[in-house]
Amino acid sequence: MADTFEDIIRQSIKSFRKGKMPEQTKALLEEEGGELKYTPEYFDELEKELLEQKEKADKKEAKKSKGKKKPKKMSQGGTTSEAMQLGQEALGTLGKIGGGIADAYASAAARTDKSKFVTQDPPRRR
Repeated sequence: MADTFEDIIRQSIKSFRKGKMPEQTKALLEEEGGELKYTPEYFDELEKELLEQKEKADKKEAKKSKGKKKPKKMSQGGTTSEAMQLGQEALGTLGKIGGGIADAYASAAARTDKSKFVTQDPPRRR
């Protein structure tokens, strides 16, 4: 069975997550005297640091907002009140556009010489 490039990449990522490093990559780096920075251990330590920072931030937030209700986050990142305000602004803008179009038609109708459109012949039917 011939694996595609994407399948091979997926397999490589899965093995890396399990803590397995490609042996040829390690050997090549050792020959050249290079150093591998992003190892599974590096990512484990990074994950711990990030989780600790998040816990500290959550504790600070809990102290600040003790007894207060948090605004609910919407799917696109805003709060419900922000979304309502944006919706009202959008409606106001659309109303202004519609009013501008109506004014343009009204002023054009007021400036049109209607005598040019009057004929003695009855209207034709199609």
